[in-house]
Amino acid sequence: MAKKNWMNEILGGQILLHSGILQQARYVLFIFVLVIIYISINFGMERSLLIERKNQRELRHLKSDYTSKASRLQYQSKRAEVEKRLLDLGSTIKAPVNPPKRVIIGE
Repeated sequence: MAKKNWMNEILGGQILLHSGILQQARYVLFIFVLVIIYISINFGMERSLLIERKNQRELRHLKSDYTSKASRLQYQSKRAEVEKRLLDLGSTIKAPVNPPKRVIIGE
């Protein structure tokens, strides 16, 4: 009979009344809220770390893209390359034969 009584106390919730846990309900609720806040902060930090990693990958990609475009532009801006492209496009512009002269305007 004692076994049945004990089961009824557990299932009926009477064990909570006898153990005094309901007296500490505010503290248990406070700890529960703190745990929920802790979990939400951890999820937020994890999300921000994932975003940071994604941004770092994209930044590396953009840096390599910039480097390749800058080197290609530097190569294309060489005098010989410019002359070759002008000939390919059928332009009549020729390279200067004489060096540039300084123009001085008198007052």
